[in-house]
Amino acid sequence: MDVLSCPCSTLPRMLISHGLFPTAPSQPWMAVSVELLSFCRVLFECSCDTIHALTAALNTYYTR
Repeated sequence: MDVLSCPCSTLPRMLISHGLFPTAPSQPWMAVSVELLSFCRVLFECSCDTIHALTAALNTYYTR
């Protein structure tokens, strides 16, 4: 996708205004969807509980 920008706004600001997070601060070649980053954050938060449940189950299994 080509993104056009003007001198009044930087390319990273333009990307963020369109829901994309730039991969570099000055001259980004790629951008990631902010919604995808939000999903990854929620997935990480939930996976911590899953990891603790899995380790507790493995500990109980190996203790028996």
